[in-house]
Amino acid sequence: MERLAAEQAEQIRQLTDANKSLSAQTLALAEDAAQAPEMVRKHMEAQLADFKKKLEAAEDELLAMRSSEQSQRIALLDELNSMQTENANLRAQLRAIKR
Repeated sequence: MERLAAEQAEQIRQLTDANKSLSAQTLALAEDAAQAPEMVRKHMEAQLADFKKKLEAAEDELLAMRSSEQSQRIALLDELNSMQTENANLRAQLRAIKR
C-alpha cells in the first residue's frame, strides 16, 4: 500500500513538473504571439523608411538628370542659333559675290 502511494506521489510530482513546464512554455508562446504584431510593425516601418530613402535618392537623381538635360538643350539651342546666324551671314556673302 505504501509503495503504491509512493508511486502515485511520484507520478503526481512528475505531472506537476510537466504542468509547470508546459505552463511556462505556453506563457512564453503567448508573449511571443503578443509581440509578433509589434515586431512585424517595426519591420514594416524599417522597410518603409528604407524605401522612402531609396525613393528620395531616385527623385534626386531624376532631378539632376532633368537639370543636366535642360542645360544640354540650352547649349544645343545656342549652338543651333550660332550656326543659323553663321549660315545667314554666309548666304549674304554669296549673294553679294553673285551680284
